[in-house]
Amino acid sequence: AVLVDRARFESLAKALIFMPTAISFVGAGIIWKFVYAYRSAEQEQIGLLNQIVVTLGGEPQQWLQNPPLNTFFLIIVLVWIQAGFAMVVLSAAIKAIPSDIIEAARLDGVNAWQMFWRITLPSIRPALVVVVVTISIATLKLFDIVRTMTNGNFDTNVIATEMYNQAFRYGQTGRGSALAVVLFILVIPLVIYQIRNLRKQQEA
Repeated sequence: AVLVDRARFESLAKALIFMPTAISFVGAGIIWKFVYAYRSAEQEQIGLLNQIVVTLGGEPQQWLQNPPLNTFFLIIVLVWIQAGFAMVVLSAAIKAIPSDIIEAARLDGVNAWQMFWRITLPSIRPALVVVVVTISIATLKLFDIVRTMTNGNFDTNVIATEMYNQAFRYGQTGRGSALAVVLFILVIPLVIYQIRNLRKQQEA
């Protein structure tokens, strides 16, 4: 957010970063599944990433089938979707920092690195907490991306996909319900913390 606020084409940069937020998780999963798509070396590549690898003289890779790297590639999709939300919240918080504080810091000879750690970061801490908690909740209840891209195979299973599989694929509604309760127990403390944090901000 700090870098985007200083960009020459700030509005365009923010629009490009925010655009993926408007895409559903299923839609994003389908888009990135094509990006990671694999075909053997004898065939023409339809996946963007493998096409780049082949163009550079490498061999096509099964990005979504090779643990633990496949988990990293799924994380990229979630980051791509959530980056717009994080940017909007943090950018607004940065712009809300009083200009007199920034000017005073500059007069004291504070460099850019010190400005970020001693002025910017403490000032946007409440907004940063909101972003971290919100994205943590989204991560815990993640289902669509995993279901669309790997179906939980290749060591990418998460609580939500296992809950779906137990309840609807294997007919084990008891286990599915138990996993739903586990997911609820994991998420509810974050929700409570988020509510308390927002109330503190309103009171301040």
